[in-house]
Formats: sequence, structure tokens, C-alpha cells
Amino acid sequence: MRFVRGYLIPRLLQYVWVIILGITIVFFIPRLAGQDPILEKIAQIQSQGAYLGPAAVESLIETYKELYGLKGTLFNQYVSMWRRIFTFDFGPSFFQYPTSVSQLLRTYLPWTIGLLLTSTLLAWILGNVIGAIAGYFSHRHWSKFLDI
Repeated sequence: MRFVRGYLIPRLLQYVWVIILGITIVFFIPRLAGQDPILEKIAQIQSQGAYLGPAAVESLIETYKELYGLKGTLFNQYVSMWRRIFTFDFGPSFFQYPTSVSQLLRTYLPWTIGLLLTSTLLAWILGNVIGAIAGYFSHRHWSKFLDI
């Protein structure tokens, strides 16, 4: 019981705190950068040769603000972001519009996890083999460079 109260619960609370703090920092950094991602997206569309009149630009700005949760005060945006995180509604992708972020995660997350597991397993096997060789032949001159 001492392990749970003295180590496990504080460690889990620390994990939750770090995740909340990290998501909060990720929320505020783009807003403090001074650039408007919506205007940059519209400039990208226009640079590809599309003509957008002033009314179309205003309509597009309002649509993008609604889609990406950028309407309202900073506090409302922050609350909306947490609501969307807890409901796993990440909205449309900014770079692969109109594909939803959830669909992109479903597509690419299994491959990412597979690559992570494969590389971790290979690193573990290789590290143990090299460590065993270095330990077994520790008296040899050539094995000294393995003792890093």
C-alpha cells in the first residue's frame, strides 16, 4: 500500500499534469506566434492560381474559423479545444483538408506503432548482444571500444 500511495499515485498525477501542461503550451504557442494560419492558408490557395474575391475570402475565413474552433475569446477557444480533445473530435486536417485528423490517425498510427515496436525490439536485441560480447570478452583489447 505504501508503494501505491508513496510512488504510483504521485507518478500518475505527475503524468496527468505534464500532459495537461503540454497541451496547454501547444494551444498557446501558435496564438502567440503572431501569424494567422487561416490567412496563410488562403494565401496558399491564391498562390496556386485560384482567384478569390473579397466576399469569398471573408466567407472562407468565417468557415475556417468555425471548422478549426478559432471563433470567440481565447478562453472559449481553450474550453472548446479541451471539449474536442475529450470527444476525440480533432476536426479536419489543416494540411490534408478536408480529411479528418481522426481518419489520418486511424490510417497512420498503426504503422507508427509498428515501426516503434520494431525499432525498440531491434535496439534491445542488438544492445544485449553487444553487451554480452563486451562482457564475455572483457579482457580482450578489441572489446574495450564496446565499453562506452
